[in-house]
Amino acid sequence: MQTITINGTDTTLASTGTFTWTAGTINLRQRPNMTWSATRNEQAAIGATAQEAADALLALEAKAQRAANLAARSTKGQIFAREMRTYLHIGARTRRFNSKKWQQDGHRDILNLIAEANNEPGMRNAEREAIFQTAYAALCSWEKHIDGYRADAVLVSHINNMTPYQFCALLGDMIDAEISNAGEGETFFRTMTGRIYAQAA
Repeated sequence: MQTITINGTDTTLASTGTFTWTAGTINLRQRPNMTWSATRNEQAAIGATAQEAADALLALEAKAQRAANLAARSTKGQIFAREMRTYLHIGARTRRFNSKKWQQDGHRDILNLIAEANNEPGMRNAEREAIFQTAYAALCSWEKHIDGYRADAVLVSHINNMTPYQFCALLGDMIDAEISNAGEGETFFRTMTGRIYAQAA
């Protein structure tokens, strides 16, 4: 009788059909191409053997649990920044300009996604769109004060020189500051300007 190891414990496979077995709470199936699939709840993984499939499933579950733990410790702004970076494959060294990945440039592509999530919902999964929508007031503030050059020129230059990675963090900070309109965005940028001058002094 075949056994597999789950979290260090040998578990016997119990037959539930011609090509299906259970190992504890894991459901295993031998596929027509002779590979195996392992499923539990909504997670599924594939392996060359029952053991490999179960190991892959356990790895997926552990990854999902780590992500859930991280989300539980994260602010709305941090969640936004992480989701946007993941969606656009933004790394710490990703450049704003001269990259084939952008339709316009790093900052504007980020802002366009926020605008689309608010103005044309349904283009992406609902959870991701809900996260992007949290930055709409930050987008409006940026358009008025940074893109419109109403803010201090030093601040405008500082933000325009941010990498896309840093720009996501800025928008996340605005979300966490609970910016809900362009007026509150102006106050946020004024405070940010003061910090920049203080650091330069």
